[in-house]
Amino acid sequence: MFFVGIDLAWSPRNKTGVSIFEGNQKKATLAYATAVQTDEEILTIIKQYVNTKDALIAIDAPLIVPNEEGRREAERVVGLLFRKYNAGAHPSNRKRLSQWSGTIRGEVLTKYLVQQGFDHNPYIKQYEQVRKVFEVYPHPSMVVLFNLQKILQYKTKPNRDKKTQQKEFQRYLDLLAALKEAKPSVNISSELLSTNITKLTPKKQKEFEDVIDAVFCGYIAYYCWSHPEKYAVLGSMEQGYIATPIFDHMKQQLKEIKQQQTLSQFKN
Repeated sequence: MFFVGIDLAWSPRNKTGVSIFEGNQKKATLAYATAVQTDEEILTIIKQYVNTKDALIAIDAPLIVPNEEGRREAERVVGLLFRKYNAGAHPSNRKRLSQWSGTIRGEVLTKYLVQQGFDHNPYIKQYEQVRKVFEVYPHPSMVVLFNLQKILQYKTKPNRDKKTQQKEFQRYLDLLAALKEAKPSVNISSELLSTNITKLTPKKQKEFEDVIDAVFCGYIAYYCWSHPEKYAVLGSMEQGYIATPIFDHMKQQLKEIKQQQTLSQFKN
């Protein structure tokens, strides 16, 4: 079984990270990780490693965006559950996402994958042998899988201290290395995780960040396959969704959110 992670740039002008894990019910090993530019390159990698075999593809990008403006219900629910961890989601809408290329890149890539026999379906059964593609969002997943109090501040931002950012990035790499002892267990190349980020140029660091995020997306796919009872699909296939692991205490919150939605629809 293959587990593919894609940290999809909203515009093909920027690099996209792609990772490929191969594994079974006990463990998975990172087989390949890189950064590429175009959808064609992404699809070529998947065809080269996966071809017609079973695989789960987890993509960090909006894949269903029906709303022209504002935000999706999925982002609202992520905010309700993960705001205190600073892991809320940026609003996704067609106007915002299409400003670079005139299309929603996640929708286009998913369409290509469906043509290659993948089912766009975030609902996964334990250890099922299938070909599915679904949307994920790393920040809340990191909070749960790494048991964090706040998100890792590893991304380069204008107002973020460089030393703090690099320290957090190293922490991220250390947490990924520790997944070899997790359940499910993954083996990630020590050469990749021992990269000295302080020696990278800003451009190379951003590219490395994309690759590492893709690796984590691949692990999300593997985790959901191994523990479907520990993740949730926030939102819907009609209005857009985000699949993410959740803490057990969030299950009751989700029930209450859904009840409120039902009451609101009934009143309307």
